Amino acid sequence: MPATFLESDRLWYRAPEKSDVPFLTSALLDPRVRRNLLVGRYPFSEAGEEKWIERHAQPPAVDGVTDVVMVFGPKGSEQPLGSTGLHRISMLHRSAEWGIFIGRPEEWGKGYGREVARGMLRYGFDTLNLHRIHLRVNADNERGIKAYRAAGFIDEGRQREASYVEGKYVDLVLMAVLRHEWRKSVVEQPSR
Repeated sequence: MPATFLESDRLWYRAPEKSDVPFLTSALLDPRVRRNLLVGRYPFSEAGEEKWIERHAQPPAVDGVTDVVMVFGPKGSEQPLGSTGLHRISMLHRSAEWGIFIGRPEEWGKGYGREVARGMLRYGFDTLNLHRIHLRVNADNERGIKAYRAAGFIDEGRQREASYVEGKYVDLVLMAVLRHEWRKSVVEQPSR
C-alpha cells in the first residue's frame, strides 16, 4: 500500500497516484457521482486524469499552484473511495474552498463525507494555518448538506439558480467554517 499522508478514524489519505487513474475516471463517468460535482459536465478520460494528477503533484508553494488534493480510502484496503481537496488556497487571506466526491455510490450514507470533512478541516486549520474554509453545494444535495453541517460548516448564503443540473437550474448553497468556530465545535462534537 502506498504511504499515507493523513488518517482519520476509518480512513487514510494520500496524494493521488497514477494507479488511481482507472478508479478516478470510472467514478467521474458515473452520472450519480458527477451529478453534484461542479466540474462534472464533460467527459473524463484516463489520459486527462493522469494529466490532472501530474498538475496536482506539486505542493502549493511551487509555481503558484494553489490546490492540495488527496485520494482517500478505508483503512485496511488499498482501494480508494474518493477524492478531496482544498482549492484556490490563498495564503494572504488564509482561505480555501473544500471539495469532495465519494466515487463508490454503494458506500454513500455511511458517514464518510462527514469524516472526510472533519479530517480536511483539521488539516486546513492545524497544518496549513487557514482561517476560513468554504464550499459550494447544490441545494438539492441534502445528504451532502447534512454531512457538511455535521462537520461544522455554517450556511452563509444562496446563489439562486446558479448551477445547471440534469436539464434544470438549481440553487447553490454557500457554506463556510472559521477556525475559531471549528475549534469550538471540535470540543463539542462526538468523534462520529
